[in-house]
Amino acid sequence: MPHADLRVSNISPGRATGLARHFVRTARTLAAMLRLVRYTPVKGRVLYMTADGGAGMIYNILVAAAGTLLGYRVFLHHHSFAYIDRKTSLMAALSRILVARGTHVVLCPAMVNGLQAFYPIGATFELSSAALLPPSPRKRRETAGPLKMGFLSNLIIEKGLDTSINLLLAARSEGLDVTLTIAGRAPDQRPLDLIEAAQSELGKVLSYVGPLSDEEKDRFLEEIDVFLFPSRYFNEAQPRAVLEALAFGVPVLTIGRSCITTDMGEGTGLCAAGSGSFVTEALPFIRQWVGNKGALASVSDAAADRSATLHDLGQSQLKALADAFRAA
Repeated sequence: MPHADLRVSNISPGRATGLARHFVRTARTLAAMLRLVRYTPVKGRVLYMTADGGAGMIYNILVAAAGTLLGYRVFLHHHSFAYIDRKTSLMAALSRILVARGTHVVLCPAMVNGLQAFYPIGATFELSSAALLPPSPRKRRETAGPLKMGFLSNLIIEKGLDTSINLLLAARSEGLDVTLTIAGRAPDQRPLDLIEAAQSELGKVLSYVGPLSDEEKDRFLEEIDVFLFPSRYFNEAQPRAVLEALAFGVPVLTIGRSCITTDMGEGTGLCAAGSGSFVTEALPFIRQWVGNKGALASVSDAAADRSATLHDLGQSQLKALADAFRAA
């Protein structure tokens, strides 16, 4: 028997572009608000929505205002640090609307601290995306041959593609037996040009395999020894790619920002101070793991153990959120 009668309203613009994008979002937002009116007499009404990271938050404000006026308990799920790393007037307005009857659903403690620093927020609830991790992380076998680094993301330069290539260049210049495999969809030609230029210098130690299906992504994570994620992307919050790498027992070399630092925990890799120092901070790890696969295996075990902990925590948070819905 279901625990709730669920109704879904899509207020995204879909594939619309230009002015049509705003017309579509406005029409869908009005339709969502009318649906809120329709279900006002229902007991235990809960409005659950995700926060837009940019100007689209205007539509969040309209829906949240309608929901609170109609007596709904509003849960706002955050997936971006764009308005947490710097204060925005739109998030300030949305927070004021939700102070009395709203709950902010956050991904990690850093999100709570960031919101509280800038905005008037009332209730908060932590729900990590790690709830979606596999329940049994994969322990890894010791591998022979070169140290295989991997980078998987949408190939936006700010996701750390250039920094990952620079790490490979620095490692190879020291004579370290290291390779790098890059995977992901390129939104434009710029990242492809960057990869091609690097391949002309590095040859076969740098490979690009393009976008991956779910099965291909699993094989990718099974075959690499180290996952690189030196992202400086302004919207970065709790990247699924890092969580998935940990779930496959892959040590992660990343930058300590947003939710990444607390997700990584101790002994699972590197959280560098920033993109400018990433290569310098990552090279000692690469040197050690090239020469000592036993040390690499130990970090791999720590990554898998951390994933199991995160999964269990996420599952308990998910159950608690369901209880909060029922109590609303």
